[in-house]
Amino acid sequence: MGEPHDRKPAAVALNRSEVRRLHLFDLEQVRHHQHGQEWVPHWHDEWSFGAIVQGECRCSVAGRPFLARVGDLIAIAPRVVHTGALAASIRSGAVLVTMLYVPTAWLDQVGLAAPGRSGSTRAPVLARQARDLVSPEDVQAWLRRALPLLTRTLRPSPAAASEPMPSDAVRALIGRVQAGVLAGEQTVTGLARHCMVSRERIHRVLKQWLGMAPGDYLRAVRLHRAKQLVMDGESVASVAIECGFSDQAHFTRWFRRTFGYTPGDLTRAVQASSAQLVRPARSGAGDDCFVVRRTAATGLFR
Repeated sequence: MGEPHDRKPAAVALNRSEVRRLHLFDLEQVRHHQHGQEWVPHWHDEWSFGAIVQGECRCSVAGRPFLARVGDLIAIAPRVVHTGALAASIRSGAVLVTMLYVPTAWLDQVGLAAPGRSGSTRAPVLARQARDLVSPEDVQAWLRRALPLLTRTLRPSPAAASEPMPSDAVRALIGRVQAGVLAGEQTVTGLARHCMVSRERIHRVLKQWLGMAPGDYLRAVRLHRAKQLVMDGESVASVAIECGFSDQAHFTRWFRRTFGYTPGDLTRAVQASSAQLVRPARSGAGDDCFVVRRTAATGLFR
């Protein structure tokens, strides 16, 4: 924490990425600023907190669409499947969305309550302030201001209690699917064989209860595992092979469509952290990525 920090925010350069690791807590910070950026269905093991600084984000969270506009804060609960697409402001032609991925353990440690559900709320001042998060202290102070507001406005929905819940048999099948994926199954056919059910049964259950087709789910789990391996120091080429991608280019395309930056960005962030560099590394992807945590690859629970 004794390292000096440049208090000026990093300049936003389209079609470039900046990645760095901060030594505060287990957190990832990403600034997205590429018009037309889209994400395939995915999830995070942490809470996702964000601010729409410029432009807008069309989201689908747990199958429910909503539009987050400039001045909005958003929150997405851990392990909830979501997608998104960015659009630039008509007036400025720019888009900037700052995202922070925060483990529940950190919230507990500092005594901050998590929101009762995923969603968005208006907070123009806080959204503007999210543009200037540079140091670990900036990030922590902003979260301490934003979380109480999100918790007050995103209370548990009364409608949630009346929503259908999966049966014991469905929960058991989802558990077997997750166990099969973590054991190394990489095809829907192999997963069906492992679970002793038909491919159609797996498709219906995952689509209804997880919001993902089996192929999308398998790929997402492989990418989460790949992310951990890259952060553990393995080469991008070896991770691509180990996680079942046809080649490094194929792996990189899906990694960026899921996380918003490339595995090379992540590698440089880890290297910069090891060398205790203050200035971020740069590469050719479309977002600023301040990667500041390690995350274990896990299955998906809701």
